[in-house]
Amino acid sequence: MGKQVNPDAAGYLLESAACKKILKELERLAEKYKRKIDREQAARKAEFEAVMQYSSEKDILDAYGWEFITEKQYDRYLELFREGQNALEHHAPTCSEIAYDILCRMAASVQRDIQEWEFCALTPEQQRTGTGREKSDRVEAKSGIIEDDSPSSIADTN
Repeated sequence: MGKQVNPDAAGYLLESAACKKILKELERLAEKYKRKIDREQAARKAEFEAVMQYSSEKDILDAYGWEFITEKQYDRYLELFREGQNALEHHAPTCSEIAYDILCRMAASVQRDIQEWEFCALTPEQQRTGTGREKSDRVEAKSGIIEDDSPSSIADTN
């Protein structure tokens, strides 16, 4: 960034560095929840496939009567059997999915804070040229001249 004229710039850069650490941790946690969501989806799909092996509701009742499945499984299997593929695709959000969404929103907010702190650390001249460049980049992007080739991160997706 060059020599800093602003005496507060070091503080701004320190804030930015702290935000980057937080962002890294949020991304790690979000990936953890994403893996958990994937496992939950796989389990739902396996359960759905198990239910679809029954040819009728009577077969599910027979499995419950012979104690091959529990009462809780019986109720769930009937629901899945009746709703079909729709139950698999349009389920209520799980706690993990909600946590993942919250983490993504937090990561996006922290990413904006990083950009703000880094902007504040610039000299007034750098801020003016940076703001002008950002405006021209946005205009060019809207007209389809620029294509973003940068790798997407979790903060960029939300």
